[in-house]
Amino acid sequence: MNRIYLALFVLLLAVGCTKKLGTTRVPEQFDEFYERFHEDLAFQKSRVKFPLEGEYVGPEGAKDWKPESWEMHRQKVTDITDPNYDTEIIRRDQEVIDKVQLRDAGLSIERKFQRLDGKWYLVYYKTVDL
Repeated sequence: MNRIYLALFVLLLAVGCTKKLGTTRVPEQFDEFYERFHEDLAFQKSRVKFPLEGEYVGPEGAKDWKPESWEMHRQKVTDITDPNYDTEIIRRDQEVIDKVQLRDAGLSIERKFQRLDGKWYLVYYKTVDL
């Protein structure tokens, strides 16, 4: 009987001394997020922080961005090769800004993405089309 208690004690001691393994969340990589953001509407909508800062400014005036009228962003700034457009991407650890401007025209777009709790989100979007 003592052997059984001794075996149980050793087993409990061994289990109690094992290193507990926790899950470590790896921060999402921006490039992977950016690809999926421009390919998947449901994913895109889930990664826009509404109410979204910024606005659309056009000939008919200004308007805010609303989830119910959101249109898919398919064009990646990284894919624009037309020489009539100036593009810029500013990368920081927790923020990426992409900008597009049509030369000699009143069109400019600026978007800001931020990493929040390890995931990337669109937090600012401004379009000027005059």
